[in-house]
Amino acid sequence: MPEQLVIKDLRVGNSGPGRPVLDGVSLSVAPGEFVALVGGSGSGKTMTAMSVLGLLPARLAIESGSVRLGDTELTTVPETELDKIRGGRIGMLFQQPKRMFNPNRRIGRHLLEPLRLHAGLRGAQAREKALGLLAEVGFGDPRAGARCYPHQLSGGMAQRAMTALALAGRPDFLLADEPTSALDKVLERQILQLLDRERAERGLGILYITHNLASVAAFADRVLVMESGRLVEAGPTREVLGRPRAAYTRALLDASNLQPVDVPAPRREEADMLAVRAVGKSFSPGRRSKAALADVSLGLKRGEILGVLGQSGSGKSTLARLIVGLEKADRGTIALHRDLPKGTHGATTAVQLVFQEPHGSFDPRMTLRASLEAPLLRSELTAEERGRRVEEVMAEVGLEALLLDRRPGQCSGGQLQRATIARALLLEPQVLICDEATSALDALTQRTILDLLRRLHRDRGLSLLMITHDMDVVRHMCQRVAVLYQGALVELAETAAFFANPKHEHSRALVEASIPCKGLHLKKITGMQAASSPGAVEPSGH
Repeated sequence: MPEQLVIKDLRVGNSGPGRPVLDGVSLSVAPGEFVALVGGSGSGKTMTAMSVLGLLPARLAIESGSVRLGDTELTTVPETELDKIRGGRIGMLFQQPKRMFNPNRRIGRHLLEPLRLHAGLRGAQAREKALGLLAEVGFGDPRAGARCYPHQLSGGMAQRAMTALALAGRPDFLLADEPTSALDKVLERQILQLLDRERAERGLGILYITHNLASVAAFADRVLVMESGRLVEAGPTREVLGRPRAAYTRALLDASNLQPVDVPAPRREEADMLAVRAVGKSFSPGRRSKAALADVSLGLKRGEILGVLGQSGSGKSTLARLIVGLEKADRGTIALHRDLPKGTHGATTAVQLVFQEPHGSFDPRMTLRASLEAPLLRSELTAEERGRRVEEVMAEVGLEALLLDRRPGQCSGGQLQRATIARALLLEPQVLICDEATSALDALTQRTILDLLRRLHRDRGLSLLMITHDMDVVRHMCQRVAVLYQGALVELAETAAFFANPKHEHSRALVEASIPCKGLHLKKITGMQAASSPGAVEPSGH
C-alpha cells in the first residue's frame, strides 16, 4: 500500500491558559490525492500544516496525537531526519512568501539549494532546471526573475517563486498554505493546473489550505472544513459543497457568492478627487531596468469606487505607492482635488493606503495598540481618547480589543489584514486605496470588510481605489474598472460593460479565467442546497 500522510487526534496547545489551537484534528492525504482544508483566518489551518513539519512557533507545542508519513512518526523523529524530509519528501508552500525567503539571497540561489539537496542536480543542469521551474509558475523572463532579491518582487511574483521552490525537491506530498491568495485568476488557474498535473503524472499528494471555496471546487477530491481548531465537516467535494451539514460550512458558502450591487455612478461632470496623468516609473532588478508603469492616466471621482485589475507584477501596487508618496514617479503628475479637506495632520491624511502584505506593514516589535495609536500622537486627543478611538475602529473591522496587546507575529494573516484597515481608517480619509485588502481573508471576513467599505463609501462619501485580482470583488463593489497589463493601462470601462464585452485581449483572459474550470461551478453546486435539507453540525471530524 502506498505511503500516506496521516494526522490522528492532533492536539496543539499554547504556553498560557485558553483553548487549544488544534483540538483532536484527524485527516489523511493519499498519494495523488488533492485534499482541501478550508476555514476562516485563525481557524488552525496553517498550524495544522506547521505541525506536520515541526515548524510550530515557540509558544506552541504538540500535546498529544500523531503525524505519520508512512511508517515514520514525524513528531518524534530526530531533527536531522526531519531536515531531510522538509523540502524533500514533503514540500511546503508558505502563505507569506517574502517572510520566508532569505532577503540576502537572489531567487535563483534559493532554488539551487533544494535542487542540490533533494534532486541531486548541480552546476548548469541545476541552473537550467531552476529557470524551467520559474517559467512553469508564470515568470515571463525567468533569467531576470532568478537575479531578483525577494524585496524586488511583487507579492504575486514572490508567491510564484515560492511555488517553484516548494516543487524543486520533487516532493511526494505538498502542503500548500494559501498558494494563490496573492494571484490573479489567470495565474491562479495556471498554478492549480500545474499542481493537478504533478499529482496526475507522478502521484503528488496535496493538502491545499485555503479560504477560497471557489478555487478548490474544481480540483479537490475531498474538502475538510475547520473552525476554531476542530474539523466540523469532511467529505467528497461535491457532497460538502452541495449538501453541507455544518452551519459554518453553509455560512462560508453563502458569503462566497458575491453578487453585483447597483451603486449609482458619479456624475461625469464631477471633478476628479484624484488625477493621475501620464505617470511612469521604472525599477532596476539586477542589471536591467524594468518599466513598472508606462504613461498611466486615470481619474477617481468623488464618491466613486474604481477597481484596478491586473496580474501580479502589472504595476498595481506601484501605482498605489506613487499616489501616497512612498515612491517617486519618474515622469507625469499625481494631483489631489484642491478642495480636498485638510485634517489635523495636514492634507496627506486625506489619502490612506491599506497595504497588500500586512506582516510587512507593522513593526514586529510593537504591539498592535502602539502601532495604531502612532498616527494619533500628534493630535490633540488625550491618551484615553486615543485608546477609545483605536478600540472603536478595531470593532468596526470585527476585531476584539484584546488583540491590541498582541504583536504582529501573534496574529493570523486575516486578523492582521483587518488591523491594517483599522489603522487606515483612524485619520478619517477622503480617499482610501485598498491594495489587495481582502486577498488574505476568508469569505465571511471578506464580506464583513466589503460591507464595511460600502458603508463608509455611502455614509462618508468616501472615494475608493480597489486594487485587486478578485473579479468577484470588482463585480460586487466597483462602478468602473481599469486594467493594467505589463505597466500599461489597456482598458478603462464601466463595470457591467467590462464583464459583458472586455475589449483588450488580457481583459478577456481575466474574465474567462474567473469562470471555474473542470466543469465544477461553485454557484451551481451551492444552488443544490435549496433542494437539500441540511443536517446537524458535526461535533468533530473523527
